Amino acid sequence: MDIASSAIGLLNFAIECFNHIQLAREFEQEFSTYQLKLDVLQVRLSRWGEVLRNTNHSNSGSQAGDSRTTRHKESDDDADPAAKAHHILSEIQDTILSAQRHARRVETRLGAADKKLLDPELYVPADLKKIRIRFRECVRRWKAKAGKVIEATKWAFYQRVSFEKFVTDMSSLVSDLENLFPEDVRQKLSELSKEECNGISKSNLEELKDIVEECDPWLETAVDEMLQSRLSAGTYITQSHNTGMVTGIHRGDINGVSNGNNNKTRNYWGRH
Repeated sequence: MDIASSAIGLLNFAIECFNHIQLAREFEQEFSTYQLKLDVLQVRLSRWGEVLRNTNHSNSGSQAGDSRTTRHKESDDDADPAAKAHHILSEIQDTILSAQRHARRVETRLGAADKKLLDPELYVPADLKKIRIRFRECVRRWKAKAGKVIEATKWAFYQRVSFEKFVTDMSSLVSDLENLFPEDVRQKLSELSKEECNGISKSNLEELKDIVEECDPWLETAVDEMLQSRLSAGTYITQSHNTGMVTGIHRGDINGVSNGNNNKTRNYWGRH
């Protein structure tokens, strides 16, 4: 699937806009959850762009040898993935601009206290910042290859209902973009999602799982698989000093274990 430069501009605009979205006092109690949802949507968009770039690069040689056939096929917008992608990216832009306008209308009705904007550096716990750092690295990978710098305006969400609608709408539109890829290409979305989980601790993956549930099915699956792989690895157990040696792999809970000098040892196993 080839995509015109104007559509790439729309994609870059959407990705950059997430760097300029702020959250107000309404989100203070669960700030990390809401901020990370924005981060997840941003990295999901950049993932789509990364797969698109790689797909276009790998197909460029074969497309060049049959340009007349390609032009003929792309003249039919209904059958042209590039035209569909441009249309969806335009909808994404419209969704962002509409959310901006609505936020500004809400802002005019608020008092000074409710307009207070929250700083992620202060409201995201140190351990969860590691997730944000990892996602920023993934987004920078796309931006470095995209080249052109896009300017965007800072704006804020003041209401949860508006935020949740925005996340739902954006997630649906990005799903439409992803579905333009054939099945074998969509597998690359899965591979990149797994890479994005690298370096994230088990406890943070468990928190991330709840956050991505409604905004990134690819990352949700990757998180599940990563947690399962760490669980199945088990914990090696070696016990000595008393009578004999016990060696095994623990994969669950062990309850009622009693050990002591000159005492008998009783083991009541839970899961193992």
